[in-house]
Amino acid sequence: MKKATLNKITDQQPHYFKYFSISASIFLLGLGTVMYVNLLLPPSVEQEAFALAGLILSVPSGIFAFYCYIRLLISRFQYFMSR
Repeated sequence: MKKATLNKITDQQPHYFKYFSISASIFLLGLGTVMYVNLLLPPSVEQEAFALAGLILSVPSGIFAFYCYIRLLISRFQYFMSR
C-alpha cells in the first residue's frame, strides 16, 4: 500500500471515532427513551408516540455507529498489516 493512501486512512480515524461516539450516544439515548417510556408511562397513545420517537432516534444512529465501528476496524487492520 502506498504511503499516501496509508496516511489518508489513518488521518480519518479520529473523525470516524468522533462519529462513532456521537452516534452510539444517540443510539443509547433512543433506547433509554424506549425503556423509560415502557416502564414509567401507562399504556396510551402518548407512550406509543414517545416509543416511536425513541426508535426513530436509535435505528439510524445504531446503523451509523455500526458502520463507523466497522470502518475503524478495517482501517486499523490495514494499518497493522502494512507495518
